[in-house]
Amino acid sequence: MQKLPSLRPFKTIHWQGFFALFLLSVLVISMIAIVEVQHQVRHLETQVAQSLKKQVTLHQELGRLTLEKHHLTALARVEYLAKTQLNMTLEKSPKRQNFQIIFLEKNNATDEPESTH
Repeated sequence: MQKLPSLRPFKTIHWQGFFALFLLSVLVISMIAIVEVQHQVRHLETQVAQSLKKQVTLHQELGRLTLEKHHLTALARVEYLAKTQLNMTLEKSPKRQNFQIIFLEKNNATDEPESTH
C-alpha cells in the first residue's frame, strides 16, 4: 500500500503572500475609485460652466428688460400716449393741482322704466 502525502505543506500558511495579495487588491480598487471620482468631477465642472453661461445670459436679459420697462413707463411717453391715443388732457393750473376726478355711477335694473302690457 502506498502512503499518502502528508498535509504538512498545507498547514504552513504564508501570511506574507496573503498580505501582498490584499495590498494589491486595495491598490486596484483605489485606482478604480480615483478614475470614477475624476469622471464625476469633470461632469460637475461641465455643469457649473453651463450654469455660469446661463446666469450671464439671464443677467443680460434682465438688464435689457429693465431698460425696456423704464423706457415704456417713462412719464413723457405715458403723457404722449394718453394725449394721442386716449384723447386725455392735462390742465396745468395751480388751482387744479393736476388732479383728475372720475365719477362712477351704478346703473340699477330698478331705475329703468318698466314697460306696460
